[in-house]
Amino acid sequence: MRSTDKQTKAYDFKTRDIKVLKKLLPYLLKMRVRVILATLFLIAAKFANVAVPVVLKEIVDSLDQTNLLLILPLGLLFAYGALRLASSLFNELRDAIFARVRYHAMHLIALGVFKHLHTLDLSFHLDRRIGGITRDIDRGTQSVSTLLSIFVFNIIPSFFEICLVIGILWLNYDIF
Repeated sequence: MRSTDKQTKAYDFKTRDIKVLKKLLPYLLKMRVRVILATLFLIAAKFANVAVPVVLKEIVDSLDQTNLLLILPLGLLFAYGALRLASSLFNELRDAIFARVRYHAMHLIALGVFKHLHTLDLSFHLDRRIGGITRDIDRGTQSVSTLLSIFVFNIIPSFFEICLVIGILWLNYDIF
């Protein structure tokens, strides 16, 4: 009986998380251009990050040839460094573009909570400690920022990068 309760609780947490993400979606859609631009920078960073080992493989393979010009490995080495730099650069640009979206969403959520607090009757304010509520509001807005960052910049990009690596392995190696 207890294992069923634990499964139900875990399932409830999953559905609640999905509901929270659905509620955050309108805040992201208010600044569509920035979200799309940050997503494009994210995709470029992931492509550069996945291309780094491929270029390193080409550098090592080119050094194995006997009649080799020195310019080829140096060019590939330069491409390797450029891809590493591009990966970091696109990640930083993504963070810079998305920061305004994150803070705008935090601002709108906090504003909505404050408007709700102001509509409550006087007895609520007399019976409660308002200082504790403002601390909870601050923690809530910070958690929204963290949730957006984790979802948009960790979960989705990791899935995308895994798909890229699987695609590269699929193209370069036989299944059997």
